[in-house]
Amino acid sequence: MIHLINPLNLFDIGDGTKCYRKPTCILKPIKRFFLKTRIPPITGDCLKSMSQVPLMTEDRTTEENDPHNKVILEVGIPGDTWKYCVDRQALADKSEWFRALLMGDMAPPPSNPPPTICLQHVEKRAFDHLYKYFREEPINFNSVLTARATLDAAHYYLCPELAVIAVDYIIKNLNSSTVINVYHGLSLYALPEAEGNEQIPSAPPENDAAEIAVACTSLLKACLTVIDSAPDEVLREEGFEELTVEEIASLASRDDLRLAKESILFEALDKWAASECRRRGIEPTSHNKRSAVSDEIWYSVRYLLMNDQEFIQGPMASGILSSEESAAIVAKILGHSNHQDNDQLARCIAPYRLSTTPRGRKTPTKAKFGMKPGKKEREDNKKNRRKECTSQGQRACARVGDLVVRVLACVFD
Repeated sequence: MIHLINPLNLFDIGDGTKCYRKPTCILKPIKRFFLKTRIPPITGDCLKSMSQVPLMTEDRTTEENDPHNKVILEVGIPGDTWKYCVDRQALADKSEWFRALLMGDMAPPPSNPPPTICLQHVEKRAFDHLYKYFREEPINFNSVLTARATLDAAHYYLCPELAVIAVDYIIKNLNSSTVINVYHGLSLYALPEAEGNEQIPSAPPENDAAEIAVACTSLLKACLTVIDSAPDEVLREEGFEELTVEEIASLASRDDLRLAKESILFEALDKWAASECRRRGIEPTSHNKRSAVSDEIWYSVRYLLMNDQEFIQGPMASGILSSEESAAIVAKILGHSNHQDNDQLARCIAPYRLSTTPRGRKTPTKAKFGMKPGKKEREDNKKNRRKECTSQGQRACARVGDLVVRVLACVFD
């Protein structure tokens, strides 16, 4: 029997004789052991510090590799899903929601292969960013819509840091073609009455939900700024038809909308009402569209800011307004209404519903140092107003004959 007795490789053959032999049969296994375990060569310094090296434990690694501790998450709508094989405990340590799902009383029992849990309420790419956030990996968005879906996931799972990352990206890349999709449903996350507030609360949030609400409030303000600056493009987007009735009511009543024409808003409301009829399973007739939207919303359109042709070719031709309403509004637009016409207008339309306030214009401020305009300037303004009124009256009289024919044609049609 051969024994390794010293580092000089002297071996006792058995009869008391010692000889030198290269112990390849012993060194090869030892070499493989050192390579496998990656243990560095033992030196004098290593011997002094070995007492400070913690013992290796394989319990955690074995537990993570155990298929009984795994679960498969199938994320997304049916037919368009991604699957993730995750460790139960690792994900439970990152989220209380997943702790209840994976470790609670309703959690699926361990099995091999791991059980599958379907998460249909979250978009697959949004969950991918959420999973990266849990694993502390960098998050890079490729589109505003994906960032908006990630914001939904961050709100659902109460991840304020991820919500702030998504909001910052959206605000930097927001434009008129994406703002409606971002605006849709955002008020549910923001602070109460956020659309009417001028300032965002500066006090530190008390919890995760409050921190997310503050971030969403700033995003809502950014959305309204984009909508006010480019309403002509925004109102023509298909996403406008997917808004809730509360959302379209809020947008239609805004004084800051810089609309080129009020008929653009009416056309957008007309399309929304037609889509609402289809959602209800009814024919989108003029009567059904009028019933699908309240009178407050229909009269948020400022008809008196239209000219006669714009009103006749738009709201009047649509049939949504009654013939009495149309006739009264046309008379009001042309300025030919007398006391009898005013009484008829009051009977069919509440006067407060017909606003003449222009949109998108700030209240003019006083002159510098509070000085009033000079006398010459006031006289020039009066002359200009007289000329404008005279020219408007001449144009109105010239169009009366053509207008009467159009009104009668629309009524009889």
